[in-house]
Amino acid sequence: MSFSRRHFLAASSSLIAASNIIPSLGSDDEIERELTRESVNSVRRGMEWLNRAKCANGGYGQESKQWADIGCTATVGLAMMADGSTPLQGPRKHHVREIVNFLLKKVEVMPKQNITSKTGTQLQNKIGAQAHTFFALLFLSQVSGESHNTQATLAAVKKLVTSVVDAQKGDGSWGNTSWAPVLGTVMGWTSLRSSHFAGFDVGGSPEKTAEFLIDTLRNNLSKPQNHWMHNLYKNAAGIRVLYAMGKENEPIVKKAFDQVLKLVTDGKTAFNQAGGEEYLAFHLLTETTLQKGGKDWATWYPVVRDKIISVQNKDGSWTGHHCITSRTFCTAAACLVLSAPNRYLPISQK
Repeated sequence: MSFSRRHFLAASSSLIAASNIIPSLGSDDEIERELTRESVNSVRRGMEWLNRAKCANGGYGQESKQWADIGCTATVGLAMMADGSTPLQGPRKHHVREIVNFLLKKVEVMPKQNITSKTGTQLQNKIGAQAHTFFALLFLSQVSGESHNTQATLAAVKKLVTSVVDAQKGDGSWGNTSWAPVLGTVMGWTSLRSSHFAGFDVGGSPEKTAEFLIDTLRNNLSKPQNHWMHNLYKNAAGIRVLYAMGKENEPIVKKAFDQVLKLVTDGKTAFNQAGGEEYLAFHLLTETTLQKGGKDWATWYPVVRDKIISVQNKDGSWTGHHCITSRTFCTAAACLVLSAPNRYLPISQK
């Protein structure tokens, strides 16, 4: 019998949780930078809270057992995949399968330009009108190779790709009508990138997106620094795209990364007062540094990992303290950060 990387690492994670023994995955320094007993236990508690929060229809609301929210549901699905489950295997395969089914039903009846006609959700207010489309596309494209309903999943991804591409503006962004439109632009780009690596022809204009984000960073960093919240998610979001496009050595990108790193290193404000947009920013930069590796990963990850663990609630959840206050979204995003060293998400290996 052969074992995939997913099987091997899932077994390793189970071993840590059960016996408090860290498997020999590398040098002591490498292990300390990545999986620890504390981080594995923290994810386990977060997943247990998410299991309790599920709605009867397989979706997840902004809070435990609220009406199902598409973006929150998709983010929970990503977190479960990052922890080692797909619709076909893993300890939460039935939950992931329910999430796929829930989202496929939403795509089947979606309006032409968006997965939902609902407006005014937390994710839409902060990220943009197509926020739920972005997260649904990101999840379904990541799960498309391991879905129990392959043809329907592929058809849904294709339909969502068309919606996201059609919504991109001429300047490379996805509009500016939300509180944090740069997050919308980055999530639009991320969802298309994920779909591209899953084998879909996505079109779009990634070069224009990069130009837009460089201009945004330059404009943001040329002014007196505003509140730390705005600077964290604006800078982290832009860095996610620009690193992936090989622009990490641009002076403005280096400056933005250094400022974000200083903010998270110097104290716990960014964690004690984090909203969902900050947890999303932590995830975006963790994926960025994970793929780049080297000094940036070694410097970034242990700090963010340990500080996220330190603000976990006693019940296993994480709380958003402003804007995106959803415990479901924040808990899923925190688990994405803590599970990143597994490298289970296909896009984490690109």
